[in-house]
Amino acid sequence: MGKRIIANLLMCFLFVSAYGQTVTLEGYIFEEDNRGYVKEAQVTIIEAATSFLRNELVTDNEGFFTAELEVGKDYKIRVNHTLFFTHSDSVSTIGVDAGKKVYSKIKLKRKPGYIFDVTIAEPRGAEDLDVVDAIDSARIEVFNNTLDKAELELINYPHPNFKFNFVPGNHYTIMIRRKGYFNKRIEAYVNVAGCILCFDGLGNVRPDVIDVMASGNDIGTFLSNIELQPLEINKVYRIENIYYDLGKSAIRSDAAAELDKLLVTLKDNPGVTIEMGSHTDSRGSGGSNMELSERRAQEAVDYLVTKGNLDPSKLVGKGYGETQLTNKCANGVKCSEKMHQKNRRTEIRVLGIEEEDPLDKKTLAEIIREEKLLEEVLNQEIIKVPEGANPEDYGIKNEPVEKQNAPDIKMDLEVDPNAEVTKGVEEVIEKVIEKVEEGGESGGGGM
Repeated sequence: MGKRIIANLLMCFLFVSAYGQTVTLEGYIFEEDNRGYVKEAQVTIIEAATSFLRNELVTDNEGFFTAELEVGKDYKIRVNHTLFFTHSDSVSTIGVDAGKKVYSKIKLKRKPGYIFDVTIAEPRGAEDLDVVDAIDSARIEVFNNTLDKAELELINYPHPNFKFNFVPGNHYTIMIRRKGYFNKRIEAYVNVAGCILCFDGLGNVRPDVIDVMASGNDIGTFLSNIELQPLEINKVYRIENIYYDLGKSAIRSDAAAELDKLLVTLKDNPGVTIEMGSHTDSRGSGGSNMELSERRAQEAVDYLVTKGNLDPSKLVGKGYGETQLTNKCANGVKCSEKMHQKNRRTEIRVLGIEEEDPLDKKTLAEIIREEKLLEEVLNQEIIKVPEGANPEDYGIKNEPVEKQNAPDIKMDLEVDPNAEVTKGVEEVIEKVIEKVEEGGESGGGGM
């Protein structure tokens, strides 16, 4: 027994001694053209002769990594990073004394694309020249519409800054949600239709205004602040460029473009009840101005509800006439047209906020796919079959109603003002199917 113990101790000593013959590898990963060190790169170290996996490492914020390697061997180093092409290198400890160091500096080439470097913050006011309140703990999601897949999902992200790499030829949707703020959606088009970077909600980015683009504009970094509007009861938000013809309430094409932008916000915030308030300048009688402003407010509400299939109970129109002027231009005061124009405005006011956001339990991917499904339903062709005619003559197969191409889906969605699209497309479709089935049971045929 004593001999066996001694033998085991000797083997352990020899193993420790052999294992102790190591060399320290210190390496740095950096981007070509001295564009900085690469953090969070995946470093894999393999013994060249045996293909034995020796180490798997991740570079720190300075692109640094280190590992202990056995003496007298050759090693292969492979570096992977989502933003860069995979790179392989080698290092050798042959002829290096134990306890010494070997070094590796690996240069990576960036893949085509653009880094979206974002800071989330509250809007900057005229008086806020330097400092704004950054917003952390947000839910940040990126969905690739071109590939129909989620690319990024950060829940309660503890930092106000995040980065994402846009790959050319793709359309992305970014959504940022944070309790106490309006949900924010941004559409990004990357090298699509001749646009290097185009954003709905952030404006267009062209090569001549980007000083961080590389030669050929195939790679670069886009810096941006994404502003989240605080969500407060009775808070008023000004909507720019909602103009009307003199004495008229009809929605003009330029006003419709602005309302379409507002529509995106309203659809992304279904738990908020909004008042659309319309104002006039002081010219004309108070009574006629009040009536005109009420018509204008209601026209705006009707436009949004109809085009966006919004819940009408979440949107209220109210006219204020000339009762809330923003400047001195009251009756009898001489003012320029530009000063009068400041009073002819449209504003939204938050009337109510649901305790739980109806979208909280849905991912961005689920929201987008429901929207696409609803759009397909709404865009279905309506086929009218004359009374007594054979439906098959009009391309409608004689199948059970649940398998038919229900021709009255669009009509039912438009007629039923209580269809709550924001609660999910499934609920809307269920209501439609119920009505179709009721019509079938009563013996009704066609439209």
